[in-house]
Amino acid sequence: MNKKVKIILLAIFGAIILICAGLLIKNFFGYQSGDTAYEDAVNAATAEKTESEQTYETDDVLPEKNIELWVPIDIESDAHMEKLASVNIVSLQEKNKDVVGWIQIPGTKIDYPMVQGEDNTYYLEHMWDGKENFVGSIFIECQNSSDFTDWNTIIYGHNMVNGSMFGSLKKYNDPEYFQKHPYIYIVIEGGVLRYEIFSAYTAEVDSQTFGLSYHQMETREKFIDMAIQNSDIDTGIIPAPTDQIITLSTCSGDSYATRQVIHARLPMIKIEQ
Repeated sequence: MNKKVKIILLAIFGAIILICAGLLIKNFFGYQSGDTAYEDAVNAATAEKTESEQTYETDDVLPEKNIELWVPIDIESDAHMEKLASVNIVSLQEKNKDVVGWIQIPGTKIDYPMVQGEDNTYYLEHMWDGKENFVGSIFIECQNSSDFTDWNTIIYGHNMVNGSMFGSLKKYNDPEYFQKHPYIYIVIEGGVLRYEIFSAYTAEVDSQTFGLSYHQMETREKFIDMAIQNSDIDTGIIPAPTDQIITLSTCSGDSYATRQVIHARLPMIKIEQ
């Protein structure tokens, strides 16, 4: 190998090293910026509420789109619900009107504000405060109702390599992990809702997993059967078609055409009129 070839190869290797270093630095500062932005979200969410920002019981959060009057079953409040009751959604909305609530899975990194954009692309690369960053946001399907009254509300988030955002959803393939983290808490202006996880699996992006039009009981039952049959874990929970569902979705890491999903139910009860 002559001297000229060696110089060319060294230049190529040097360029590769510089590019890799640049990407590492970019990712480092991206994660750092993301951490700061979501720390700001925590500070805003814990701001003291004014009298005009008082919350009310979850029994007042009514699924107005349903023909019959159904409300979340009144459950005995737990420590997490009591803590999350102080989350100041109004304060977050003052910083970004797209904020619709807060999501938390105790014992995991999932503890973030949720937003809803006009489409499902903007918040893939923008944080909750609107600043551009590859960590993105936790955001709900743009076609869903922002008050979580749809039968199936879909929530998206990136599968980050450091486990942030929805990076921990893949762990639900392990039954022991599910046992330690069985609930998903959603805070909206109306109060705190506790959902019970009942299914975890990898889904095709064009499957019924991501359907929104489930107005008939029969189609709901088929959805529930599909989710339970596909689940990698047996939770022992079988939702009723009158329960409400949330679907958490993130990249599976296996294929661009698949997603890691978690389904959870909100038990509902009919109010006699």
